[in-house]
Amino acid sequence: MPPKPIHNATESDLVMNELQRQAYLSVLGIENYAPRRLLPSAPVSVACVLPVFDIPVTEAPVSLGAIAIETQIESNSSAPQVLTAIADLGEQKRTPLAINAALILQQLEEKKAPVVQPFSLSVYRPQPGFLIIDSRNTKLALPTEVLLNNLLRVHLKAVQPALGEEVLRWPMIENRFVSRTEDDARNELQTWLAVENELRPIHSLWLMGESAARYWLDAGSEWAAICWTMQTIKDVSLQALILPSLNQLLQNPTQKSRLWACLP
Repeated sequence: MPPKPIHNATESDLVMNELQRQAYLSVLGIENYAPRRLLPSAPVSVACVLPVFDIPVTEAPVSLGAIAIETQIESNSSAPQVLTAIADLGEQKRTPLAINAALILQQLEEKKAPVVQPFSLSVYRPQPGFLIIDSRNTKLALPTEVLLNNLLRVHLKAVQPALGEEVLRWPMIENRFVSRTEDDARNELQTWLAVENELRPIHSLWLMGESAARYWLDAGSEWAAICWTMQTIKDVSLQALILPSLNQLLQNPTQKSRLWACLP
């Protein structure tokens, strides 16, 4: 709080009190201050004309608070220590923060993992223990289920396949605050397959298309190099046959002969 005025004070005392008040306000960042109401026992405020200090132009500008503190110290050797503490606090606020250039460069060099856009897969269960996961692309509007039904009728022979498409969407839970990197998709879909295998044990697994195979195989696996082969899904301990998607088979019918050659 500003120092309390003294009754019957001399002009020099009034100037000194005003300088102390201005020093407090300057350090606190308050430009103008006026009391909202006067106390019953408070003396009437008297206008005080501050002295004019001649400061050379070449010198650095000095704040009013610093001038007041210096004047107070020179005129009174027993000045309150609180003014010195407030001045030190003002100097600390003006001190620039240390900048770690190495940390900033490291943050700039680190690249964020690319975000995977939401996608969906088609899931088929022709018979117990047989699971087919196909890359889904509804924009092409091709008769994928008809082709799959014909393939399974030949492959399963006497068994009549019971097809019913299930759509597996990722992310499974819509939450915009959760990261959506390729590792996130791989972890979530591998967990889904592990739970699926626990509930309904899988004996035969087809992963058709790059989107269907990418998230169950090791990171960095090239789909073109592993297509038409059996691959092990380590986290689930399953063998999966990697095949082209149904859309690719419809667009390239010549690949059907290779499909029959790799089927067990």
